[in-house]
Amino acid sequence: FGTVIAMSAGTAAAYGLSRFGSGQNLPLALIQLRIFPPMAVMIPVMIMWAFLNFTDSWWGLALIYGIVTLPFAFWLMKTFFDDMPREIEEAALVEGCSRLRVFTRITLPMMRAPLASAALFVFILNWSDYLIALLLTTREWVTIPVYMASLSSSMTGQLYGAKAALGLIAAVPPVIMGIAIQRHLVRGLTFGALKQ
Repeated sequence: FGTVIAMSAGTAAAYGLSRFGSGQNLPLALIQLRIFPPMAVMIPVMIMWAFLNFTDSWWGLALIYGIVTLPFAFWLMKTFFDDMPREIEEAALVEGCSRLRVFTRITLPMMRAPLASAALFVFILNWSDYLIALLLTTREWVTIPVYMASLSSSMTGQLYGAKAALGLIAAVPPVIMGIAIQRHLVRGLTFGALKQ
């Protein structure tokens, strides 16, 4: 759900900024938010999440993952929208389509490949996160990276066999998603590589 939140908001914002132009330094400012040390940001987030009673819930975790990966999704999608030719959209506007209809019926179908590749990157960022899940969940409700880190025994130390098995299981969803969007992935990664 964090991927859906980040991709929905990031795609809409990236399209708006790419097509309507003001605030050209916004992508740089948003990506600079990722420079802050995670612990400096997580302490206020923990306090706010506890106040809102969002801790230890899947929707609270999905919301924070969506917020954290939103700048990355926005930045990635803005570069894709900047590389997309505007002539097709302008022709549809001349024919009488509204901006919303142009976005939903013309632009988004053309952007399937870039959307798929950006969604895969955002999903992998969310799926493999350790710190946010560690701080915002308890022992009763944890994500796979947090559970993997807790696999140890007082008798034998680290349970490497269990960690390896769980790591293999944890790799399955990103691999399945990558296989599902494989035909879009190569096209999305090379979208805009050549200028017309």
